[in-house]
Amino acid sequence: MQTAAKTYKFVGKVLPDGHLSIPEDVAKDPAKEFEVIMTPVEDIKKITIRYLAGDIKKTRKFADIIFSPSEAEEIRNAIYETFGTTDVDTVIDIVRRKDPLK
Repeated sequence: MQTAAKTYKFVGKVLPDGHLSIPEDVAKDPAKEFEVIMTPVEDIKKITIRYLAGDIKKTRKFADIIFSPSEAEEIRNAIYETFGTTDVDTVIDIVRRKDPLK
């Protein structure tokens, strides 16, 4: 597990009862709240393999990121489910307002 400025990075699993497994040192204070962002390890492996194979170049330009049609649709759906729209200006306005998502 890596920690930096109270940021914890670890691999956990969703247990059969629906709870998330976390390291003991994180679980010591059950009153703490955390923002949890979950990415399946398999997805990280796929991206790493694509990067190492040269399919993804480290150019720091969004235009150089290429998604398959199914990946693009999955991203579009996730944006719509989160913000209720895929309009970029509306999404940016929502993020800037920092309003709770409804």
